[in-house]
Amino acid sequence: MKEPNRSIYQCAANWGIPFGLYLSCAAVASIYADWFAPLGFIFILMFLGTPVLSYAFQRRKFIEDNGFTEYAGLWMLGILLYILGSIISSFVVYLVLQYLRPGFLYEQAQNLIDIYQQMPEMKDSQLLETLQTIVHNGLIPSPIEAVFNAFWFITSGGSLVSALTALIAQRRLKKLR
Repeated sequence: MKEPNRSIYQCAANWGIPFGLYLSCAAVASIYADWFAPLGFIFILMFLGTPVLSYAFQRRKFIEDNGFTEYAGLWMLGILLYILGSIISSFVVYLVLQYLRPGFLYEQAQNLIDIYQQMPEMKDSQLLETLQTIVHNGLIPSPIEAVFNAFWFITSGGSLVSALTALIAQRRLKKLR
């Protein structure tokens, strides 16, 4: 007897863990890219590969259901993948920012100030002045604030990406002989 197909939610729960680990690796690569330059390239590749991975999971579900998964179901699968993946990634990034690189956000703000100060067109800009005020007054976001901002950005952006990848994942199946 054939087993019933897994629900969208079961698939998202199963595939959300590897997707979250993938997002975590990309995030950690971006955090340490200033210490080891090849990590910046790895981050870019992983960033560009994220929609491909979400498409692969959506397409896999579509094929498992013999082409009967509706667009809304594939989109929901993508949304859930990004939500679950972001939860895992957020936890990892929080640990890195809180315990392994606690000064990372300050360092990045200071690096940006240094770059802007070297640019003649930016020396008297409002942006440079605002950045200096933020650093001087200690208004750099805490690790948990940065993580929550990233969580909402990834989940909302992932929802949009999932809408597009679901369209592509839903293309017709080739008939098997």
